[in-house]
Amino acid sequence: MKTLYVLLISVFCLSFCPTSIKVEKNSNSGLAKVEKSSNSGFYIFVEDFTDRTSHKYIVETKDSVQNIFNSYFNSELELGNVDRPITIYNGKRNFYIARVTVFEDSNGKKKFRHLKYPKVYAKRPRLKQVVF
Repeated sequence: MKTLYVLLISVFCLSFCPTSIKVEKNSNSGLAKVEKSSNSGFYIFVEDFTDRTSHKYIVETKDSVQNIFNSYFNSELELGNVDRPITIYNGKRNFYIARVTVFEDSNGKKKFRHLKYPKVYAKRPRLKQVVF
């Protein structure tokens, strides 16, 4: 009787387990997705109001970001660490940069997903009223 139960349980388990071919396909495709989406990078959007153009860039290295920044702003400023999205507006250009996760879609084009940042709440002290 025990052997019959063991035999029934083993047949039941084997009928619902995926075959080794399906397991290999799922594990390989899962690894490929992780490798493609694990790249961190930067999304840059520049609006140039002098000639009414806009440019979008998706880059993966900080050096590329610095080169793009230097091509639009002729100054000695250097772009520091980008922890949160930054917008720079100087009257002629609107420069937006944010850290993103870069991945390739099925067509081979680079796409991105914005990172989720925690909300920042700043408590201001209550000011005392001034009496003249």
